[in-house]
Amino acid sequence: MIRVYADGLQAGALEKTSGKPHYVFTYFPEVLQEQSVSLTMPVRLQSYTSAPGWLHPIFDMNLPEGFLRNYLVKAIPDCDDLRLLEATGPSQVGRLEYQSATQTSGKTIPDYSVQDILTFDGAEDLFQELLNMYAASSGVSGVQPKVLVRDAWHTKMSPDHMLAVRGTTHLVKTWDATYPHLAYNEHFCLLAAQNAGLATPDWEVSENGKFLVVERFDLTENNRYLGFEDFCVLAGLPSAKKYHGSYEQFAKVLRNYCHQDYLGDCLAGLFKMIAVSVVLRNGDAHRKNFCLIYDSPKARRGRLAPTFDVVTTTAYLPHDALAMTLAGSKKWPDRKRLLTFAADQCGLQSKQATRILEEVALGTRQALNELQYGITHLPGFASVGKAMYKEWEKGLGCVERNF
Repeated sequence: MIRVYADGLQAGALEKTSGKPHYVFTYFPEVLQEQSVSLTMPVRLQSYTSAPGWLHPIFDMNLPEGFLRNYLVKAIPDCDDLRLLEATGPSQVGRLEYQSATQTSGKTIPDYSVQDILTFDGAEDLFQELLNMYAASSGVSGVQPKVLVRDAWHTKMSPDHMLAVRGTTHLVKTWDATYPHLAYNEHFCLLAAQNAGLATPDWEVSENGKFLVVERFDLTENNRYLGFEDFCVLAGLPSAKKYHGSYEQFAKVLRNYCHQDYLGDCLAGLFKMIAVSVVLRNGDAHRKNFCLIYDSPKARRGRLAPTFDVVTTTAYLPHDALAMTLAGSKKWPDRKRLLTFAADQCGLQSKQATRILEEVALGTRQALNELQYGITHLPGFASVGKAMYKEWEKGLGCVERNF
């Protein structure tokens, strides 16, 4: 059994049943609605029982995947999902933490200078060092190598603001040989999204091009972690089903869990995020890369999280397609299909949807100039960069007007 904390306060207990395994979560007595662990799991007397063999989606959400999971499974004896959750419990994306029932205090998370990561030029394997220090403090999903770190100076990369949190502050991502220069790929894609008017986290690429360092956008200026739930959780699905379903279902999620004050902006934001992924040929825009953030689960005032994990996947996988279906197809949509989605699913007027596509095209054209510079000046990036440039031109052809 492990204890679940929300906003630093005990909320309930999670345990695994014997026999045909289920996971059962039970709130502690007198817990307030503010301590709900998920928008989908309000405080109640009755326990929440998971589907057989699966953690509840909110607890499954941040389980490490791919590279990080393989590393931890080798390091943790008799590892299962509950042990993995317990190991990474002190530092999860969002407002939840986990401790074993016998643990009396939280683990101390070590410090490391983010600036040193960004300027590292040594011959030793820096990511292996970070992995050894932070793997067990990295409650974050995703297949590519990544860890959550705690900046030694406790500062954010953008404003000159000191943070007093005891948890992690930044995400450090690298890449394997299958996807070379993924840090630069994501950097230019984030730049295009930002130019198009989408909110993005603050990020930097290390001077050696090996690391993308992203500031945690769920960490507020007053040292709190916001509620954070991806579209798997909000659809009641495990992470394993992140590619199941349609973008039409994403709009339904927003209608169910966005506060009415934010709904119009969220639906417009969803349309722009999908359009950006179409233009950039991002075939990894799945359920886990769309999320809501919120201050309190009681108020149910969820809003779209900033855009993250945007890459041109077709630079490596030329035949890649949409992660989810749109109008029943995973083929890259044209302008007409996008505008139909905007009207029918997002409730956008024709002028507003057209303006959004124009903003996406303009933002991408601006980023193309930066990408061209990177192709010429970034060591070893030319091959991937040229493939990205070609794919972006194809994507722009899907959204720009035909004159």
